[in-house]
Amino acid sequence: MADFDIDRMLEVEASAIQKDAEVERIMACFKLDPYDILELDVGCVEKDIKMAYRKKSLMIHPDKVQHPKARDAFDVLKRAETDLMDPARRSFINSVIEEAKFEVKKAQPLTMAPTDPFFSSPVYKTLVKQKTKDLLIEVELRKRKLMKKEMEAEGEVARKQDEVMSERKRKQEAQKVWEDSRDDRVQGWRNFQAGKTSGGKMKKKKPSTFRPPKAVAEDATPYSKRPTTSSTSEGF
Repeated sequence: MADFDIDRMLEVEASAIQKDAEVERIMACFKLDPYDILELDVGCVEKDIKMAYRKKSLMIHPDKVQHPKARDAFDVLKRAETDLMDPARRSFINSVIEEAKFEVKKAQPLTMAPTDPFFSSPVYKTLVKQKTKDLLIEVELRKRKLMKKEMEAEGEVARKQDEVMSERKRKQEAQKVWEDSRDDRVQGWRNFQAGKTSGGKMKKKKPSTFRPPKAVAEDATPYSKRPTTSSTSEGF
């Protein structure tokens, strides 16, 4: 094998390794920090954002990289570019970074001057990066909590609306049943009235033939007990 072929093969292998490494790097980045994903500074301009995105998107494009996470990394990269190209979103992220810097500086000794080498050291940058991450997570959690409450409130409103609609539907169905049975009720009442007269008029009862016994005239002579005759003999 010619030296040229060997060099070409090594170049391809090195390129593949670099692409896989870039995929791994992007997937390891904090997803809410687009500067970290695109490896850009806060002071970058729009041209820098587009150039960084183009370079990295070509390197990790899913159609050219065999890494199983290439598609996910590409989506993360695109989201970072979108965030930084959005003035409102970028302004918010910048404000969070400034807050992180303030918090880190506030934690340092009061005797440390603003020009101290510490504030340009890798340690300071790492602290700011971590604080930025903490603040962004805090904001995101509050946002999700608020969204959850809003969804719960919307769900409660929807539930009450469903109850009102169900009650209205129930009343409408009951009213329909009542109206549909109206003819039956009218006919039933007519049948009832007709039944009262179909048997003819009620016969009048004949006057009672019972007659009380005639009164017997009382004897004006007072009643007196008559003596009874005894049949016993003397000497008893």
